[in-house]
Amino acid sequence: MVRILLTGYEPYGNFERNPSAEVALAVGKSTFGNCQLDSLILPVSFRKTFETLRENLEKRGRPDIIISMGLMPFASSIQLERVAINMKDYDGVPDNEGATPQDEYIIPGAPAAYFSTLPIRQIADALAKEGISAVISNSAGTHLCNFIMYNVLHYIAQQGWKTRAGFVHLPFLPEHVQKLVHRPQNTPSLPFDVMVKSAELIVQAAAEVVSRKA
Repeated sequence: MVRILLTGYEPYGNFERNPSAEVALAVGKSTFGNCQLDSLILPVSFRKTFETLRENLEKRGRPDIIISMGLMPFASSIQLERVAINMKDYDGVPDNEGATPQDEYIIPGAPAAYFSTLPIRQIADALAKEGISAVISNSAGTHLCNFIMYNVLHYIAQQGWKTRAGFVHLPFLPEHVQKLVHRPQNTPSLPFDVMVKSAELIVQAAAEVVSRKA
């Protein structure tokens, strides 16, 4: 049995919906072969988000895969993040508690960066075969998406686990684009059902790699 934890973020800022949370919940109810899926919605808070995830891990035990997701406004496709850096900077968007960290290390003295341990190339290929646009991104930013990716990978390293983990950015939903007051022409978006299908493919591709190496 391959245990997989999917995480998404609650809505933030002016966005009434965050597709990452809804996708995590939807896919977390699915069944894929020998996979056992759980989902967790994280607060948009530098103070609380990793504590919420760590409490879940301490309660439920070590999963084989952790796939974290978040919203990337104006992204042109699904972004498979390659690296998380040891830096937090609110980049002009406070978290839901109003926190505005700037030029701060996430964990002082810890490694400068961690690479995703998800099979991102295989995942990108699996999505492409289904006609879903996805790219491998070399920057998860400095906000909460990078923050959770870095913390999770650091925690896994400290625990000595073999858990694979990484981060996936989702683009706007069509309704996000419709509500933009000043939106560029052809602002990209992705229907919710396609996002769910994409997450299912990501889960399957990651689980296949873990199963082969078990």
